[in-house]
Amino acid sequence: MKAIIHRKPTGAEKEIVASVMKQVEDQIQQEQNKAIFRTVKMACIVLNEEFGFGAQRLSKFFEAMCTKGKAAVDNPEGWFLVDEKLHKMGMELDDEDIDEREKHSRSLYHEKGRKFREY
Repeated sequence: MKAIIHRKPTGAEKEIVASVMKQVEDQIQQEQNKAIFRTVKMACIVLNEEFGFGAQRLSKFFEAMCTKGKAAVDNPEGWFLVDEKLHKMGMELDDEDIDEREKHSRSLYHEKGRKFREY
């Protein structure tokens, strides 16, 4: 029988792992930001070519996208509100997935008597 002996990582090893994980998270965030920026740029082209938006209106659109996007990210129920508004407008798009953080936020809101949109 072969025994496997696991040792506890040292403080230095933990720091290295934490540093690498931070770098990976930063890289992922940068890639996500690039993808979002590309999507908004494409939306600007479509709004210009299909709906006649000019530079000034597109600039306002871009600013509003940044503001509303940040608000949705900063608000624990932000994407629920986005989905709700889209449903009210008659757009039948898939709702955002509920990750563990949102599940936790949802339970906290229920404890405080607030309501999340029910599915």
